[in-house]
Amino acid sequence: MTLFEKDKCDNASPKSKTVLYNLIFPIWVFPFIPARIPIVFVVNFVIDAAVIWLYLKKHKKLNNPKIYCFRAFGSEKTIQPQIDNRMVLRYSFRAALFGYFADFLGGMLMVGLLETARLAKYIDTYFVWSNFVSGLMHILVTLLVGFLIYKHHRRVGKKRLNLSADEARSLGLAVGILTAPWFFLIPTAWLY
Repeated sequence: MTLFEKDKCDNASPKSKTVLYNLIFPIWVFPFIPARIPIVFVVNFVIDAAVIWLYLKKHKKLNNPKIYCFRAFGSEKTIQPQIDNRMVLRYSFRAALFGYFADFLGGMLMVGLLETARLAKYIDTYFVWSNFVSGLMHILVTLLVGFLIYKHHRRVGKKRLNLSADEARSLGLAVGILTAPWFFLIPTAWLY
């Protein structure tokens, strides 16, 4: 018996019927369906690339290498690596991979919360806002995934894009807030 066969679940007890019904196509399961993985990844990549490119363009980091002059013997000038569109696309690809992984972890955390006996009766993915605990858990998971994305960009932005600590922190905040999985907060009841 699969979760997608509703007419076979009619003989089940009301509690198990409710759990099975709530597990039918929650929105955070879409990235786990193999046919949708490339589409979700491409959308995630495009959003990450747009946010990162706009941030770097606004802060004049794109195609603007810094030149440092040294008076030491043998090195008159050194140039910091140039941040061009190609570097932004490579960084965005890695960011999209990590963002997809963070969304996957958030989805697995939601499944884990649904598996616990104490929280399973309160968390409702079919209608997220049915009670306080359900809404709070969805908000906390969304914020946790956004925080993971922030930490990743704060750490990697210094290494890959040669940003200062403040610039890497603000890039992490921008990407973490704008690419957090806000779709976790959409009730699946709206999709039917």
